[in-house]
Amino acid sequence: MGIFGSSRENVFKSSPYASRRRARRMPRWLMLLLVGVALGVSGVLFLQHNYGPRQLTVEESNKLLSDLQAITLERQSLQTQLSHVRSERDRIQSSQKKASADLAQANGRIATLTQTLQILQDAVPADPRGGNIGVRWGEITAGNGVVNYRVLVMREQAGNAPAFQGQLAVELSGTRNGRADTFASPPLAFTLDRLAPLQGSISLPDGFVPQKATLRVSDAQGHAQAMRIYFVRSAPVRPGG
Repeated sequence: MGIFGSSRENVFKSSPYASRRRARRMPRWLMLLLVGVALGVSGVLFLQHNYGPRQLTVEESNKLLSDLQAITLERQSLQTQLSHVRSERDRIQSSQKKASADLAQANGRIATLTQTLQILQDAVPADPRGGNIGVRWGEITAGNGVVNYRVLVMREQAGNAPAFQGQLAVELSGTRNGRADTFASPPLAFTLDRLAPLQGSISLPDGFVPQKATLRVSDAQGHAQAMRIYFVRSAPVRPGG
């Protein structure tokens, strides 16, 4: 072969042991991931800033906490008041139950007393003079210059008639300084439905000794309705009197 017999050119080949390496580029998927994360964070911040709850300042936070404490204290106060009201309600209900029981017991006693009173009314002797209104019983006692009387005036038939407006006069007859004399008390006004127990005291004039008492019952116009005479008895002497 000749010196110029070959047309190939010698190409330089690098050594397999060369230290130079090709620069690596960032993978496309990683760049897309980072861009997506950045867009997501930006979107969240945008939504939170424009549509999310407003961030409070320090002053607003302090005011909110103060209002919350005031509301909490008010709620506790209202709960205390509610407990007091409930206790008062329970006490009132208990009192009402007791009052209802007492009322029922009182009504029962009134009914019993009404029946007993009716029996006693029927047992009281009638006025000998008759009439719808009469003096059914009387007791006249004298002592220490005073006459005390107790009288029971009754009406036989009351029905639906209005109450009788009457007056009772006590006329005393006896002696004064050895001579016959009389003395009358001022009339005593009373109202009569079925019965009227009357009592009173009469101061006697000096030297007057009563022996009989005439009880006169009249209406408000002074018309006589009943009369009855009782002997005056000496008042019983009390022990130590």
